[in-house]
Order: sequence, then C-alpha cells, then structure tokens
Amino acid sequence: MNKNYNKELDYILEQLILEYENIYKGVKFYSEDKLISTNENISQKVMDKFGLKEWEINVLFSTLYIDKYVKSIDPLTISLEGLVFFNNGGYVEKAELKIKDANRLEIMQKEMKRYTLGLMIFTAIVAFGTLISAWFFAIEIIKHYEGLK
Repeated sequence: MNKNYNKELDYILEQLILEYENIYKGVKFYSEDKLISTNENISQKVMDKFGLKEWEINVLFSTLYIDKYVKSIDPLTISLEGLVFFNNGGYVEKAELKIKDANRLEIMQKEMKRYTLGLMIFTAIVAFGTLISAWFFAIEIIKHYEGLK
C-alpha cells in the first residue's frame, strides 16, 4: 500500500498555525471543558478529517520533527522553518515541484538524444564528404605525376 500523506502533513502545519494565532484570543474565566493540549487537539482534528489512526498521526508528527518543521512533539510547537515551509506551499507543493522537475528533466534528456543523433548524422556527412574530397585530390595528384613522366 502506497499512501501519500502530504495533505495530512500540510493540514497539521496549518492547524498549528491557526492554533497559535488563536491561542490568546479571548480568555476563559470559567469553563467546564477540560483543557486539551495542542497535540491532542490537532490529533483529534486530523483523525476527524482524514480518518487516520493514532499511530499514523504519531508518525506524521515524527516526520515533521525530523524535517525540523516542528520544534517538539510534546508540547507540539511549530518552528520558523515550518512556518516558512507552509507559506511556500508545504509538502503538496514540494511534491508537485518534484514531479515538474522530473518531467522537465525527461524532456531535456529526449531533446539531448535528438540533438545527439543530429550531431552524429552531421559528423557522418562531413566525414563522408572529407573522404570523397581526399579521394578526388589523391586521384588528381596521381594524374599530375603520371602526366609528368
């Protein structure tokens, strides 16, 4: 099974940014709700939206940590690199750029093969023309020396 988690990773980064934007908006003086951590809150949102299991979410958090887009997992905090990376398109954009680069490289390789073939044909024509002119001048030199005798 080959599953691509780029959308989920970008969603986690987006939710982290939204969480930090709204962390100090409004103060709750009295709340019956138990305060939940950022890690638990984002995990629940990812589970609800994408239907991932807890171990998959933990792997995603670890991936973000290894890529240095998250400073720590518990408490879950985004890094400056993560903020910049998300604003530059995130994992989805990075994957699309890889595909575009691979396609561009493939096109360039095909063009190089075509130009190489053209250059080989041109070289063969020049070599054949040089051979013909060498034979012509060799015959002329032989005729010139035979005419002197």
